[in-house]
Amino acid sequence: MKKTRRNRLQTKTLNQIILLSAWSFTLVISSFLFLFAGRWIDVNFNTEPTFMLGLFVLGIALCIARMYRDYIKARDGLNNQRVRYQS
Repeated sequence: MKKTRRNRLQTKTLNQIILLSAWSFTLVISSFLFLFAGRWIDVNFNTEPTFMLGLFVLGIALCIARMYRDYIKARDGLNNQRVRYQS
């Protein structure tokens, strides 16, 4: 029984690590999307580089905030699993 719990905990830990590492890909893609959207707005309204930089920073900030929230959620979930496993 303990071995099954340990395997489930290891699998859950690995899944959380993979989920958090996928955020690097999301960060890059969203940064470029926000950057290109800002560039398009700047070219059309002749406001270079205001929207390009603003949306780029916004995209990065939103990704980091979401990544941090998921990290906290994963950390708390794994800590709860470890406490249950140890008792």
